Amino acid sequence: MYNNQTGDVVCDWCGEFIGNINGDYNFFSLIKIKYCPKCKEFIHREQIVNASKAYRRRKKAEKKALEEKVKLLEQENKLLRERNISLNNNQEEY
Repeated sequence: MYNNQTGDVVCDWCGEFIGNINGDYNFFSLIKIKYCPKCKEFIHREQIVNASKAYRRRKKAEKKALEEKVKLLEQENKLLRERNISLNNNQEEY
């Protein structure tokens, strides 16, 4: 996180000092840094875990919706087959 008054950049997670913009550091390279090297690995792992969980949740919901659609289509096909059979039987009587 960047402090406008002092020019210090600190880690968003642990608050460790990363650098001072007023010093020898490049302003643009420092303002894009959010985490210190230790926290960066941890945060990256956390982001991967959260993304994986969200992906599995989405896939599970999609699979459930697809299975539901298939079940409804099977029921509809069964009813249509029965209707076709009854219509064919009625036509044979005439």
